[in-house]
Amino acid sequence: MVKKHPEINLDTFFEAPYKLYPDVEYFDLEYFSSMRAIKAYTTYKKLIFIQDPDSQIKSVEESLRFIAKFCLEQKIHLRQYSTHRTTDTFTWMAHYKQNKINPYCMMEFPDVFSSVQTLAEDVRRFYVDEFVEQFAKLKLQYNNSRKLKPFLKNALHVINEFIYTELTNEQKPVGY
Repeated sequence: MVKKHPEINLDTFFEAPYKLYPDVEYFDLEYFSSMRAIKAYTTYKKLIFIQDPDSQIKSVEESLRFIAKFCLEQKIHLRQYSTHRTTDTFTWMAHYKQNKINPYCMMEFPDVFSSVQTLAEDVRRFYVDEFVEQFAKLKLQYNNSRKLKPFLKNALHVINEFIYTELTNEQKPVGY
């Protein structure tokens, strides 16, 4: 399953039925190889997606580590992450589809929503359909968050400075 579907987070996959059905004590291996397990995983991921942003700081932190590592590997500044492309799509969209980044990480990048709108509808639907559909709601929740918004703004500033120092051949970036 991991090789065929690398976007599936195994921890979340095995956690999903226990979170959705707290009254059930045990799920056997046969269950986890069934379509019911996949449905539970999908449902649970949707629930996580719309959870209070303040409860997602750990996930955002892990996502930021991933983004920083990616930027260093690609030798790009943080502000370039949201417009970096891999073939016909933005790289962050593939990272989102693969569950490598939390959608709230993208809230401080000013061009995310407008850039997604420039893509063909089928590409957008494949990579970030749920993100686009829920963007206004996520942005509102993010703007109203008490912990995540200040955390993310500060973290992005720190990461931006870190990436700059690592990419010493580049000029100092303005913003991110």
